[in-house]
Amino acid sequence: MNDKQKVLDPGPFFHGTKAELKIGDLLEPLYLSNYQDKKSNHIYFTGTLNAAKWGAELARSDAKERIY
Repeated sequence: MNDKQKVLDPGPFFHGTKAELKIGDLLEPLYLSNYQDKKSNHIYFTGTLNAAKWGAELARSDAKERIY
């Protein structure tokens, strides 16, 4: 059996937010959403900088917009 997994999309991927993340921080679902007053079951990533910028702009905070 081959234990290598086929990569369907090698990326890059981007995440837009206003959260200040540090190297090693882990993004996990079931935390308060950036966009609404409830917990989210998902973490959103995109393959385009424009969509990541839009996500950062929509994030509910007065903090600086960031793209990771």
